[in-house]
Formats: sequence, structure tokens, C-alpha cells
Amino acid sequence: MPGMLEKSASDADKHLSDITAIVCSQDHVFTSGGDGNVKVWSKDLTLTKEIAVHEGWIYAMAVDSRGRIYTSSSDGTIRCLPKPLQSDEVKELLKCGDDIESLFVDSKDNLYSGDDKGIVTMWVDHRMKFKFNLVEEVRSLVIQNNIIYSIRENDLTVTEVLEGSANGRYMTKASIPGRCPVTLCGSCTNGVSNNVAIVTRDGLGIVFIRNSAKEQFRMLWTKEKAHDMIINCLLGTDEYLYSAGYDGFVKKWSSSDKDPQLLAEVNLAAGCLNALQIGADNNSVYVGGSDGILKLVKFS
Repeated sequence: MPGMLEKSASDADKHLSDITAIVCSQDHVFTSGGDGNVKVWSKDLTLTKEIAVHEGWIYAMAVDSRGRIYTSSSDGTIRCLPKPLQSDEVKELLKCGDDIESLFVDSKDNLYSGDDKGIVTMWVDHRMKFKFNLVEEVRSLVIQNNIIYSIRENDLTVTEVLEGSANGRYMTKASIPGRCPVTLCGSCTNGVSNNVAIVTRDGLGIVFIRNSAKEQFRMLWTKEKAHDMIINCLLGTDEYLYSAGYDGFVKKWSSSDKDPQLLAEVNLAAGCLNALQIGADNNSVYVGGSDGILKLVKFS
């Protein structure tokens, strides 16, 4: 069940270190790197521009509906590119002594950041609104409605932010064994994704979870040894789940409630893969990794 490497960016245009994150916005693709830079690409992988954003490794990147790009780095800052297609302007939202390892923008364009101390911060209009102390390091983070899904190497923590709270009160709803990353997947019911996927504690398998408090976030299935080496990336869509990691493979899975089915795979032989982002349709993904070269993979 093969996939196909449809295109690679020019070697001359690659990041000088790993590609760490990929987002798409306004018909462009954005990559961040260990070199501290953000590169802007056309959908066919032509480099448009490069912006120097950080002095250190970029951990995470997120984009809102207005096309504003947010990045966090080992230099202890969160920065914003207000109009990355028109300008190289960089604004600093925060400078601290912590490693801010994850970023996420929700459906209302609120920004969330997660750090190595276990603090999740909610930002509204570029100002801190609430801080949630989830105790454990936040390596991967997604938010939907008033639910925070955060994870590191041990467990997925599902946290409900209590509605109407003026001081950011919250309640832990579930703790599920596994490790980062976390992604929402499956079709939506009333704006809520039906499922959540994480990685098994050994880093090699995939855990599929029902995204429902009424069903106590029960595990639907576990696919052991989904990859031969540690999985770094999970990307969920309405129909499919994509995974990638240290073994250089990108794999496409059915997003089914029943036993998982491997639908296709491609070996990029490109070292460790760190980042996935959906392409123009559910059958193509942008991929980045330790070689610093952006790639487009097509599945039949």
C-alpha cells in the first residue's frame, strides 16, 4: 500500500536545521525550524520568503483565521508575525525563563501556550487571560470548545475549563496512559470531534479514544507497533489519521471506531520526521524533518 513523494523543495532553500512545525494559511505553507526562522512557501513548494524570528530553536507554531503566525522558542519567547505575507514584522508577546513547547489557536482565535512547568496560558487579543497549572510538562496541546487536551511522555490529561468562571477555574475529566503528540480526529458532532488519538507509552503505537465525557473518554483501540521507531507526529482529519516519526515513514490510517486499518505508507528515507500538515485534500500531506527539506506526499 504505497504512497508517493510528489515533490520536495529545493535543497538550496531548506532550513539549516530540523523543520519543527508546519501550518497552512492563505494559500501558503509556513515552516519553522531549529534555525529560528520561518519560511513561507507556495503550495507547490516554491520558497516565497524567509523571516528571522527567534535566536533559538522554534518549538511550536500556530496560525489564526486572520493569518497571524505565532511561534515559541528555546529563547523563552512567544512571538507573532502579524502579516507574514506582506511584512517581516515580528512582535513579542512574552519573554520568560521557561521552555514554551506547544501552541494552539482555537476556533475563536484564542491562543494557548503550554510550557515545561505544566502551565497552560490562554491569550485573548494578545493579552494573558487565564493560567492553568496542569502540573506536568505540556509537550503537545489541542483545545476544542472548553476542553484542553494536554500530554507529555506519560498521560493524556483532559481538562474542562468551567464555563462562566471569571478566574479560570477548571476540572480534570480524564487521565489516559500514553505520550505525545495528541490530535483530534474523526467527524464532528455539534462542533466536537468524535475521537482523540495519542501515542502509546513506548512511542511505537497509536491509541484511539472516544472524545466523550459521557463515555468517560474510553479507549476504542490500540495499535501496537504502528511504527518501528518512535512516532513524533499525528495528524487527524475527518476520515483519516496520519502518523510519522524516527523511522522516516509517513502512514495513512482509517479513522474508524473499530480495528485500525493501514491504508497506505511511504518511506521518505529522510531521517527523523517531526511535522505533518494536511495538503489541499485529505490525501496529501506536507512533511518536514531532520533534513530541513519540506516535502509533499500524495496518497491514492
